[in-house]
This record gives sequence, structure tokens and C-alpha cells, in this order.
Amino acid sequence: MKTAARLLYAIAVLLGLALGGPARALDPARTIPQFKHTSWTAEDGAPTNIWALAQSADGYLWLGAASGLYRFDGVTFEAIPLADDHYSHSHHINALLVTRSGELWAGYRRGGVAIFRDGKLREFPQAGSEGILTMTEDQDGAVWAAFSTPKHNLARFVGGKQQDVDASWNLPEGYIMDLRVTRDGTLWVAIDGSLSFLRRGARRFERTDVVMGAGAGLTEDAGGRLWVSDSLGARPLPNVAKGETARRGAPAGYIVSDSARYARILFDRDGSLWGTTFSTGAFRVAKPDVAFATNERTSRPRAETYEAKDGLSSNKAVPILEDHEGNIWIGTSAGLDRLRTANVVVEPGIARSSRFGYMQFVDRDGAIWTADSDTVYRASPGQAPRMIRDRLDNPTALCQDKAGAMWLGANNSLTRLGGRPRTVKPPVARDDPYSGCVVDDRGDLWLALFATGYGRLDARGRWTVFPPLAPELVHSNITIDRQGRLLLPTPRTLSRVAADGAVQTLRPSPKLAVGGLRAIYQGPKDLLIGCEFGLLRLTGDRFQALQVARFPWAKGVQGVVQTPNGETWILGALGVVQIRTKDLARAFDDPARPLNYRLFDLRDGLPGPPQQNGVRDVVMGGDGRIWILTLEGVAWIDPAHIARNALPPPVSIRSLTVDGRVYRDPRDLTLPKGASKLQIDYTALSLGIPERVRFRYRLEGVDKDWVDVGGRRQAFYTNLKPGRYRFQVVAANNDGVWNDQGAALAIEIPPTFIQTNLFRALCILALIGLLWGLYALRLRQVSDRIHGRLQVRMAERERIARELHDTLLQGIQGLMLRLQSVVDQIPADLPARQALEGALDRADDVIVEGRDRVKSLRADKAGDLHDILAELVERLGLEPAIKVRMVVEGTPRRLHPLVREEIELIASEALFNAQRHAQARAVEIDVGYGRGALNVRFRDDGVGLDQAVLDSGGREGHFGLTGMGERARKIQAEFEIRSRPGAGAEIELTIPAGVAYLSLGRRAWPFAARRALTSER
Repeated sequence: MKTAARLLYAIAVLLGLALGGPARALDPARTIPQFKHTSWTAEDGAPTNIWALAQSADGYLWLGAASGLYRFDGVTFEAIPLADDHYSHSHHINALLVTRSGELWAGYRRGGVAIFRDGKLREFPQAGSEGILTMTEDQDGAVWAAFSTPKHNLARFVGGKQQDVDASWNLPEGYIMDLRVTRDGTLWVAIDGSLSFLRRGARRFERTDVVMGAGAGLTEDAGGRLWVSDSLGARPLPNVAKGETARRGAPAGYIVSDSARYARILFDRDGSLWGTTFSTGAFRVAKPDVAFATNERTSRPRAETYEAKDGLSSNKAVPILEDHEGNIWIGTSAGLDRLRTANVVVEPGIARSSRFGYMQFVDRDGAIWTADSDTVYRASPGQAPRMIRDRLDNPTALCQDKAGAMWLGANNSLTRLGGRPRTVKPPVARDDPYSGCVVDDRGDLWLALFATGYGRLDARGRWTVFPPLAPELVHSNITIDRQGRLLLPTPRTLSRVAADGAVQTLRPSPKLAVGGLRAIYQGPKDLLIGCEFGLLRLTGDRFQALQVARFPWAKGVQGVVQTPNGETWILGALGVVQIRTKDLARAFDDPARPLNYRLFDLRDGLPGPPQQNGVRDVVMGGDGRIWILTLEGVAWIDPAHIARNALPPPVSIRSLTVDGRVYRDPRDLTLPKGASKLQIDYTALSLGIPERVRFRYRLEGVDKDWVDVGGRRQAFYTNLKPGRYRFQVVAANNDGVWNDQGAALAIEIPPTFIQTNLFRALCILALIGLLWGLYALRLRQVSDRIHGRLQVRMAERERIARELHDTLLQGIQGLMLRLQSVVDQIPADLPARQALEGALDRADDVIVEGRDRVKSLRADKAGDLHDILAELVERLGLEPAIKVRMVVEGTPRRLHPLVREEIELIASEALFNAQRHAQARAVEIDVGYGRGALNVRFRDDGVGLDQAVLDSGGREGHFGLTGMGERARKIQAEFEIRSRPGAGAEIELTIPAGVAYLSLGRRAWPFAARRALTSER
């Protein structure tokens, strides 16, 4: 994944270069203070005592410091320890090298080399114990390391082994200051005042007579010439490897520092020479001239310096680096510094401090006139400002009359500049200063006089004073509209004064909610008014507003200017905004539509917040530059040379944190079981303005769409379920160029046992078992209750049977015996005896019938159900008229006596109906002894039943079907009749096993009693 990302990034860089360059170097036309400078010190988390800098292919900036190895993404400094956290040497890193293979090599001051590979920093086991001063890689992939010993001073690492450079290599002894491999493959070595080189493939160094000073640093320019910077200066060296001879005597060159004891230099992509020394900070030669630098002159030019007094974190600077985007990085003893192109350029020719602020004016020639509290400057198009007049006392008004003369108001005097100076006395005795100078169509000068009102100075030098048009303070920002009317604002109103003196006062509606009026600009078409909380456009007498709630950049607008090429520049509380004029006009007509703009703020070099004057705080010069007044100085923007970063930022996932465990530079991971909370730290390596980098991410499987998080560099997820996820993050640089490839991380969270399907299945089974057990328990309770009721009924019947047998039948039997004795005493021929004997016979029948009833009450009839039914068939005399077939399924079981009795009675009724009403020729009786239920079914082939009979449950006046249903309900049985006319009838009786059988195994309880429970409910 990492290799692919590097390849894509390299392709993007090459495409960007082919299209004109993805990033700009620092403009040679500017001085160092005109670049945007940023420092990071220990207070910002930066390491101190930085000795080496490098940038890897993934965009990270690497820092070798006394406290170890760090990497920086523009926002966060991250310490990189050794993988085993065991140092056989000091933490102090002297040298860093990124090889062609993408590895980072770190050389330690007290000896040893470590290599950062695959996200781990590991010691190189074959490295010796000598301290490393500097390293480089030749074109064959060998790494050369200079040691901190004068004798054993150089070695190379090839194939994972260290090869020392001994005397056979012909390298002089001494401390090596720098190593450099030029594009022809030659290795150059600067040693304590001497220079040697090794041709590619050779095994012996060649010594030169080139004079070298102390602390030499080497680099190569765009033409392939070797340069050196040392205590003698910065200069090109003769290519002695190609036959050039070294000049004798003191070398010429650019003066850098005569006390440089350690120097490093480089050429940026635009050809400027940059360097550092360990005594005087950084230096720069914007356009180094090889011919000039090699000539022997008594007066040599001094390089431009940048030291601690100019803002550098420390004068003790060593490493210097140009990154992929053209930024210059400098490591010092106090921290890290960055210099980059600033689109907003602070003008160094104008003082950075002004007690009463600044004012400016554009004359007819396009020159910018600027005044601070003491001095007036003029900057012609394309030129730097030059002083026109100084020792002033707070200039407050600046304008140009129709004749082309410039007028300057300072306190209570008005002076004409240029030609023959002229001073005009004030119109009235007053202490208020002049301000807001404008010229009307007649050529008269108008000035705001604060509490006095407004004054008009005509061509003859006569004053006319007009009182304030409103009770509010007089606004200094007066102007002339396209109709030649004088526009006089107050904080709440705008008055238009016509040539005939007619005054029209306009007041924006409170519904527009834009606050007080601040700046007025008459554009080519529209009149624009900057306000406290928005921007107004006045068309005729109608105000339209862009409010801060929808357009945040419109807060505190202090100045507006529109250019001939269709751009509007607005200075507000957030900075300077660049908008296409036609887009701005559309936004006024439809504030809901999107409006594209570009903001320039402190990060772009704006020196400070805008002033509160609102008098031409932003103007355009004749060369197209936009000049801006701030509380901290005067700056300008050149719209024709705005730097744009076209390089998509490399995106990297820095770490993944799971339950306190950190995975640095993670690749596809399988996390610990049960992980559910993740913290993902990511970054984008755009080092110019990293604060403006924007991110979007998503976690496939969780996020349905991209999550836009602005500049946040962390993602948090909780309550993640086991499974496979893929985290993706993309980023845009400070100019909105997106790297849509971004970075991705595949994550797998294995389930714990309780998260597996097996555990879920076991839980479901356990739950089912629990529910089944509860259900079975309930069913058994119901079954026991039903059996209890049957037992109560059985006991009651037995009690009745005993009572009948022991009382009534016994009493009748005794009575009959006494009557028999009486009858025996009566002669046989008497009629009374015959009558009594007949009565006794009838009494015997009653006793027999009573005994039968007592027997039936006891329900102790022996035999299985199918035998009882067979006996019933025989007793009813169905055969041979009706063929009866009986089928028995299952193992016969003992039935509860009451159940058996009710079944017998139901069967009797069913068979009787088949014989009497159905006209059946065959009857089938099925008895099924099931584990869950007892099934008894009677099926005949008779005439069947009408649907009306089935619907009503019986015929009117007949109670056979009704009685069968009632008997079935008594034993909790399901009773069902199915029939069609001409197709016979079928009667099915289903009795739960828990009710029907006397003894029942546990396995049959739940199903057996289910219907019983239903019936109970």
C-alpha cells in the first residue's frame, strides 16, 4: 500500500512539473522578510538543537535532533523511538538521509546508524561505534557516512555491510565537513580546508588544490557546478574532475560569515542560493552570478542574511532543506523555521509601525501614495516606495486635484505637494484634522471636518463650510458617485448631495441587519458599502445586502476595490477576499446561491488586522497590485503572481489506537477480539499552510457517505461490531486541490466467543429450552389440575356409588327380603300373592339396574379403548348390516376412567347416528395412541350432513351432536365434524395425552397438555 502511494505521489509530482510546477519556489525578486516566516520552538512542541532535516517520499519532514528522531506533518511533532527502545549510543542525531528506496537513515553523534523501514526504526547491526557527521547516497545505491574521527573518517554501506575507507583509497585524514554526489556520479568530500573527489566506480580518491575555509558545505547548482560555502564565503568551485584548474590565492565569492564553523547550502528550484551557518543564522543570494562570484574583486557583495533579530528562532542554524512544495526549512538550536512564498507581501519600504495608522491614494499615473504618522511615500507602478516628505504631524487627508497636484492634510493645515508648495489656511479656527479628501466634477476639493461638518475648497482657494447632515459624527469616508453627487455617510445613513445642493438621505432597512456603514466604494457599475455585519449594494434608491450569517467574509468590511479584469477585492475582519465581480453581482440578486471566493489572511502574509479608518484601505495600483492597509503595516498582493499549490497532498494514517494500544503507521490490521472503540489519527503532508488542509473520511460498513471534518485530524468510532471494515481518508491542500486517492486501512475485528454465531445459537437454544421448560411446567400444572378435577369427579362418583350400594340398594334388598317372607305366608292361589311376586320381580330388576349404575359410577371397566369400542359395536348390533373396520396405531395405553367413559358415550352416539341416520354401509374406527394426544376418529360412507347442520352444530330438536361436543369439552378434547352431502361424515376426537392417559412420561408432557392449556384459558 505504501509503495503504491509513493508511486502515485511521484506521478502527481511529475505531472505537476510538466504542467508548470505544482509549487513555486521563493520569488528571487523578494527579500527574505517579504516571505512568510513561521517558527516552532519548544513551546510549540518542537525539538531543540536540530542538526539534520530530510523529507521522505510520503511527505513527512524528518528532524534529527539532540533528543532523537522526530517527524513533522506541519502540525504535530512526533517522536520516533527505536523499535526495541534500546540505545547502544546517545539519542543525538547528526545526519539524516532518505535513500532512493525510500528508507530513512539516521546517523548518531556517538556512533551507530538506525534505519526507518516499514514503520519501525531499527539499529543497523553492522555499523561501528564512530559518530556520524553526515551521509549521502551515490548513484549505485551505496550509502557513504562520514565519521567524527580524523583518521577513520569515511565508510560506505553496501549490501547490508559496512566497508571502511582505508589508506588504499587515498583519502586525506581530517574531519569531514560535507559529502556531495554530483549528477555525473562523482563523490566530493570536503575535509578541513581541502577537497577530494572519487569518480564513479573508482576505488581511489583524487586530491585537489582547491582552497577551502572552515565549516564547508557543498551543493550543486542547476547547471551541474559544485558550490561551497565556508568561512571564506559562498562561491562556485572549479570542476577539477573535468580538467579545470583551481585559482591560487584567496577565493572570490559572496560574503557569508567569516566565523562560520559549520555551514550547509542548497539551490532552490528557481536558482536562489540558500545557506546557514552555526553563527549568523541563514543567508540567501537571490540570483547568484557564477562569473561574478569567481572574479577576484576587492569588494565582494554580501549575501542577504536572516538572523535572530529578523525573526529566526536562533542564529545557530545548521540544516536547511527545500521541500516538495518549495518551502525552505531551517533547523536551529532553538527549534524549526519555515520560509515560504507569501501571496500577501509586506512592503518593507514603509515603516511597520505608525502611531495613527496609514492612509493611501492612487493618482492618475497609477502610483500609490501612502502616508504613515510621519512620512509620505510614493510607489510608481512596478517600483518600490520612495519617501516624498517626512517629519509630518499625523497626515489625515490625501487626494489629487484636476490639475494633477497632490494635496496633503495634516492636522489643521492643507498643503499641495510637488511643484511650488502651497499651504491653505483652514476655513475656520479649529483643531479638528482634515480627512476624506475628494475632488468633484468642478474640480473643487471636499474634505470632512469632523464636528465642524464638511468643507469645500474651490479653485480660487475659497472655503465653503456645510454643517453635519445628521447628528452623528461626520464620517471621513466621503466619495463621488457616477452622477457626480457627493456621498456623505454617517454610521446609519447615506446622504447624496447634488450639484445644486439638493440633499437626499437614504437609510438601509433594519431588516438587512448589516450594522453601521464603514466604507464606500463607487465601482464601474455599482456603489458598494462595507458595513459592520455585511456588504451593501445601492442600485438607485434600493439597498441589497450580503449578510455575515450567509457570507462570513463580509464581517467588518473596511475597503472595496474592483479591477478592470473583473475581480472584486474586499478587506474585512477575516482578511482580504478575492471574488469575481460577476459572481458578486449574482450573489446580490440571489443570496442563496453559492459564491466562490478566496481568502488571504495572516497565513498568507497579511501583517495584521485591518484599520478602522475605512478610507481607501484597499486600492489597486497602476501595475495591478492590490495595496492593503493594516494596523501592522502596508502590504500588497500581485494578482498576476498569486502562488497556487497544485500538488495534491500525500495522505497518511499516522496511528490507530485501540483500548490504549497504539499501532503506529498501521497497515491492514486484525485487532484484538472484542475491540469496539477506535481512534484513528491521520494527516496530509501539505507543509506550506497545513492549517488549511481539509479532510473527508468514511468507514465502510459504518458511514454511508463521506464525513467532512474540516481540518480535524482524528476519527473516533465506538460500539463497533465484529467484522471487516475499511477506513478511507482523502485531503485537499490549502488551495483546495484534492488527493482523491488518499489513504486506506483495512481493519478486521474478530468476535469474542460471546460474539460468535455459535454463542448466539447456544443462547437461542438455551432461551428456547428455558421457555420450553417454563411452558412444560405450566402445561404440567394445567394437566395436574385437570387430572385433579377428574379425580375429584371420580371420587365423588365413587362416594355416590358407595352410598347407593351401602344404603339405598342394601335397604331395598332388606325390604325385599321382608316382603318375600310376607309373600311366602300368603296362599299361592290368592291374587294378592301373584301381584306381590310380580312387584318383587320388578324390584329385582331395579336392584340389578341400580347395581349397573353403581358400577358405571365407579368407572372401573377393564380393557383397552379399542376393545371397549369393539364391544360397543357388538352390543349395538351394527354388523353384518354395517361393515365395521377398526384400526389401532401406537402402543395401547391405560386411559383415565372418566375419559374412557366419555369417549365410549361419544362413540355410542357416533355409531348410532351412522346406523340410524347416515344409512352407512361401512364404518371405520381409528384409535391412535400418540405420545402427545389420543386420537379417535369415526368415518362412515353414509349420506353425510348438510352444511347448515355443520354450521349450527346440530338439528333442531336433536341433541346428539350437541351432546358429543359437550362431552368432548368435559375432557378438554378437540371435537371436529367434517362432512359433505353424499360423501359420508367424519368425526374426530383429539384428547391431550396429559388428560387421556393415566401414566405419562415427561417427554410427552408439553405437547400432550398444550391443548389442555388452551382449553383451560
